[in-house]
Amino acid sequence: MNRQDEEDRLERKRIAELADQWRSLAGALPFWTQAREGEEIVLRNQFGDELLVTLHGRWAPHFAQYFGALQKTAGCALAELLWTIGGHGDSVQIRQQARDLLRAMLLEEPRPPGRSR
Repeated sequence: MNRQDEEDRLERKRIAELADQWRSLAGALPFWTQAREGEEIVLRNQFGDELLVTLHGRWAPHFAQYFGALQKTAGCALAELLWTIGGHGDSVQIRQQARDLLRAMLLEEPRPPGRSR
């Protein structure tokens, strides 16, 4: 194994370790819902109606969109993508998990079963 291969291996290992940290962080978050209440946008725990965050001001819609894209499901999908990049999969799996992440973030439309890009 040459020096570049060893550096690549160590970098993939570090990415996989960071994926574990991200998985732990995302997994601990609750699922939430968003609702507009007057001039504010509120995020509530989906199970229990507990208030999590109240957004207000001119940036509130942008924060709401961001939180909507980076919700628990997307956070876990990101962790899985990082894990795969970290040496636990091949380029086909990486591309599939990247598409899954984009769909979870509501950035790409879901495709009908059996239809791929």
